[in-house]
Amino acid sequence: MTTLRARQKEDRRNRIVSSAKTLFRKHGYEKTTIEGIAEAAGVSGVTVHNYYGTKAGVLLALVIESDKQLIERLEDSLSRDEDDLIELTIQFARHILDHAIANLDKEIWRQVIAAVTTSAGTQLTKAYFKLDQQLAFVLVRRIEALQAAGKIPESVNAVHLGKALFHLENARFIQFISSDDCTQKDIEERLRNDLTALFAVRAA
Repeated sequence: MTTLRARQKEDRRNRIVSSAKTLFRKHGYEKTTIEGIAEAAGVSGVTVHNYYGTKAGVLLALVIESDKQLIERLEDSLSRDEDDLIELTIQFARHILDHAIANLDKEIWRQVIAAVTTSAGTQLTKAYFKLDQQLAFVLVRRIEALQAAGKIPESVNAVHLGKALFHLENARFIQFISSDDCTQKDIEERLRNDLTALFAVRAA
C-alpha cells in the first residue's frame, strides 16, 4: 500500500516535470532555470536539486516519462497487419517522430542528446537507455510475429534485427533534430532508402 509520504513525493515529482515541460517549451532550455521550475511547481529549488540534481536531470526525467507513454501507444498503434518490414519500420519511425515533436521542439531535443552524453552513468541515463531497449523490443516482437506467420525466415535473429533497425531509426532521428531544415518527410525518405538498400544486399 502506498504511503501518504510516497504519494506526496510522487506528486512533487510530477509537478516538477510538468512545470519544466511548460517552461522549456515556452522559454527554451537555456532561459529556463531550476528556480523558475521550482516556483512553477510550488516547491523549493533545493527539492528540485534533491530529486534531479541539475536542469539536465529534470529534462531527462521529462523525456523518460514521455518515452513511457510512447511505448504504451506504440504497442497499441503500430500495425499488427503490416507484413512488409520496411513499411513497418517506417511506420515505427513516424510514430516516434510525431510523438517527439508533439512534446518538445528540436532545440530541446538537442539538449536531451547532450544531457545523455554528459550525464553518462547516472540513474537517469540508465533509465533512459533502458526505455530505449524497450522501444527496440516493440520492433523485435513485431518481427517475431512476422516469423510466426512465415513472413520472415526462422533463421533470422529477431532480437538482433529489431535492435539494428531501431539503431538505424535512432541515427536518422538524431539527424532530424540536428537540423532545423530537415523535415519528417526527408527522414522517412532517407530511412526508406537505407532499408531498401540493406535488404536488397541481403536478397542478392
